[in-house]
Amino acid sequence: MSVERVVRLNEVVKRALSVIIEREFTHAALGWVTLSRVVVSKDMQHARVFFTVLGDEAQEQRAILRLRHAQPFVRSKLAHAVRLRYTPELIFEIDEELKSAMRIDTLLNKLHPDDHPAAPPQ
Repeated sequence: MSVERVVRLNEVVKRALSVIIEREFTHAALGWVTLSRVVVSKDMQHARVFFTVLGDEAQEQRAILRLRHAQPFVRSKLAHAVRLRYTPELIFEIDEELKSAMRIDTLLNKLHPDDHPAAPPQ
């Protein structure tokens, strides 16, 4: 499969999953979940779904447990939303890259707080 096609497939699956999660889960039950990226395997048998949750670690753990528990339901909804030869098995994971980037940014701000320009005047 070409690189462009893989990128497009990842984006289509991400958009469909975003809509499914928004419609099928309440924020009270799941928290404020944002899908950051989806990576579908080359054989289209698995899709890693990376997400972030607004809140603390307890909310992250609650969200990942609920999403993993609801994986068959979400997968069936995905099968109806996107026409694929195979509907991939969904593997939900917390996106650690965003956490790392925020941690590095915080450390850089602590090292050189006055190096960052102020907000531009309006």
